[in-house]
Amino acid sequence: MGIKSNIVAVSFLALLASQGVFAQAQISEPEAEQVRVQSSFLIVDRPLAIIGEVDPTFSASVLMTEGELDGPALTQRLNSIREYINSMGQLEAAGGAWDPNLAEELTALGLLQQEQGQHLEAIEALIRAIHVSRVNAGLHTLDQIPAVESLIESYEAIGDWQQADLYHNYLFYVQSKAYGYEDPRIIPVLNSLAKWNVRAFNVGYGEVLGVRLSSAQLLFNAAARMVDLHFGTQDRRFVENMEGIASSAFLVSRNPELMAELNRPEYRNSQEMLRDKLNEITPILPWGYQSGAQALQMIIDHYAQQEEITPELVKAISNLGDWYLLFERRNAATELYTKAWHLLESVENGEELRQQMYGQAVPLPQFDGDSNELDKVRDRDPQSSPVRAGFADLSFDVTTNGLVRNLSILTEETDANANQLNRLRRQVRTSIFRPQIVDGKPVRTDGNQFRYRYWY
Repeated sequence: MGIKSNIVAVSFLALLASQGVFAQAQISEPEAEQVRVQSSFLIVDRPLAIIGEVDPTFSASVLMTEGELDGPALTQRLNSIREYINSMGQLEAAGGAWDPNLAEELTALGLLQQEQGQHLEAIEALIRAIHVSRVNAGLHTLDQIPAVESLIESYEAIGDWQQADLYHNYLFYVQSKAYGYEDPRIIPVLNSLAKWNVRAFNVGYGEVLGVRLSSAQLLFNAAARMVDLHFGTQDRRFVENMEGIASSAFLVSRNPELMAELNRPEYRNSQEMLRDKLNEITPILPWGYQSGAQALQMIIDHYAQQEEITPELVKAISNLGDWYLLFERRNAATELYTKAWHLLESVENGEELRQQMYGQAVPLPQFDGDSNELDKVRDRDPQSSPVRAGFADLSFDVTTNGLVRNLSILTEETDANANQLNRLRRQVRTSIFRPQIVDGKPVRTDGNQFRYRYWY
């Protein structure tokens, strides 16, 4: 990144720090920031079942890397890039380096470069577009939002979590300043920053990971409250934020040692500032079991108000059953599984849904949506982590209580993957599965085979 771009980034950083926007405390300039990732961190994507002769494959990246296009599509994109560069040269010659029309041209150029996989070039163009917008329309102009959103995508694509974090918070700051915290337009802004904090936690980025989960819960709660206030709980976005609360609550319950750091004054103060900005009354120390159970029950209530029994209602009931099973409330889980299984008799394609939901062991949790977000990570910065990925096929039994037994690794163990396979084995042994359901009752299944992808 050039000198001008670094100056702009530092100015954003200073602005955000002065406003107390950061979820993380005591952040220094980008060049001095040390990305803290747990050295033993192993990220495991949700596994895919191996059934019969079908070879499971994980979804491909949504971001194109340079060289993946060929033929007319590649030629057209490269021609468009050249046209935008020529157009910008003409604008600069006529109106100077800060011609307001340059912002749109630079943003379009950045998007094309991003689609081509040229993320470093895209970052240069998008940062300049943001700067031109700020010079011409003011520091807090909403005109810069599309460029900032695209910039974040490129930073995430190369795994630069530091800069992604910076601009996620900047995006939140600009829009909250424009809309305020009670305007319905702030709802997707709150949800986006909450999801980023969960993602940052999952990749281990941040000085204090517990702050990530505290921030996520505050933001998801604020977004849900705003949806209820302006549109009611029957709005689909209410469910989305309840799912977010449940996902963050599950991470809280699995990492209680990280919550202790929130008692330190500097982190407590930053979280209290965020809570006050959002007009929230929830505690800054995030809840685990209780918060998740309440959120999943509210999703059930959302779908139960419809006149007919829907697949969404059945899945919501099953998700609460999963929650109970994860916390060893096995009788309560079985009751809900049985209820959901029988409700499928009243649903169109109910037998097909039964097979999908209960025909085999299912890895938990399922209420957190697509957990394989690292599909987007390509052309990573070698300094960032995780930087490598591997695959492994495992076989194991699943008991009626969802516990893993008799685990064996089918993939050949080598000197290169031995450490990762040992860590993967430890994680899978403690994981929980929704057991297969037959006639409304959980049953044991032996020899389940799953393919795992891991990042380290």
